[in-house]
Amino acid sequence: MRRSTLSALAALLAAAVAAPAGAQDAYRIGMSAAITGRAATTYAPTYEAYKVYFKRVNDAGGINGKKVEIEYEDDRGEPQRAAAAAKKLVEKSLLLVNASISATYKPFMTESETSKVPLLFGGGVCPREAFPPANPLIFCSTSFGSKWDSRFVLGFIKEQSAAKKVKIGFAAQDIPVSRLELEFAEQEAKAMGFDTIPVVVVPNAVADFTPFAQKLKDAGADWVFSWAPWPHEIGVFEALQRIGWKGNYILYGHQQTQDELARLKAPNLFPFGGNSLFIEGAPIHAEIASLVKGQSTLPAHHMSEGWVSAMVLEASLRACGWPCSREKLAKAMTTVTVDTKGLRGGPIEWTADNHYRKATFYKVYRWDPARNGIAAVGGWTRLDIK
Repeated sequence: MRRSTLSALAALLAAAVAAPAGAQDAYRIGMSAAITGRAATTYAPTYEAYKVYFKRVNDAGGINGKKVEIEYEDDRGEPQRAAAAAKKLVEKSLLLVNASISATYKPFMTESETSKVPLLFGGGVCPREAFPPANPLIFCSTSFGSKWDSRFVLGFIKEQSAAKKVKIGFAAQDIPVSRLELEFAEQEAKAMGFDTIPVVVVPNAVADFTPFAQKLKDAGADWVFSWAPWPHEIGVFEALQRIGWKGNYILYGHQQTQDELARLKAPNLFPFGGNSLFIEGAPIHAEIASLVKGQSTLPAHHMSEGWVSAMVLEASLRACGWPCSREKLAKAMTTVTVDTKGLRGGPIEWTADNHYRKATFYKVYRWDPARNGIAAVGGWTRLDIK
């Protein structure tokens, strides 16, 4: 009897030790996003899109018969909060998702490397580690990417200017990724033969953009390129408008683009980006609008970035199968190809050494006074990633 009891106890202990791995009954994901705070207008829509998207997935039976359970943390775009979120989320997650400003990246990348958990950037700028040759654990679905965005913009300005000699100014927010990108753009512009104005760096907590706009106007900028979170991008433009500047302004078109073009009705404002606006009226736009209705206070047309990221995550989990480990998931992600259904200009394709995409696509929009509405400036431009 005693031997039987001891054997039973041993079996129970073994089962208890094995339980955390063996008892996994769902795909557990950890997401940190700037859900509130100054950066929320850009990043909270990704969080909202994930909630709506994976509710639909789970309501339909999940993936491989298993639910997708996502734990969300609000980092407010603050590095200390992000560090705490990363430590908490990594404990139970197959994969981490970051949808916040670049200042929150370091703690997530540290936890990813330490715990060997794949990390998906699904709302903030793609870090260099996702580009070839990619870090095995770092992936990015976001539509904007450093250096490639600047290359596109300078090509667009050259095309728009034809043979005319123009001077380009640059407006950065005082965060590393914005400064570095626009410093790169300035050097590239010089190499292309443009006259340039040194990068104007705008503090994070600025209350009045006028002094920075005045620098650009006084220096004779024909074009200004801004690449930063939306409040700073548009803040400089509106200040330039107020002081009577008549040049052209190009900026990355974040979630707010469609609303802001309609509000400002400024034909010299050129948002560019990798996501199609909902004015295009593709079936996927109607699908998202229908699903979002009643589930979020944010407009459906703010959710393209998050929707694509969620599509990529779903495809990754399906490729991983069941059971799915961190190692197996990271390997499966290198085989993912996602049809973006018109939200982007083409698919997202990852390979073993390219976790950004094989090609990236851009489109420019503006307010067209003749149509009294928003219009695309040409079609999609493709850049191959090497």
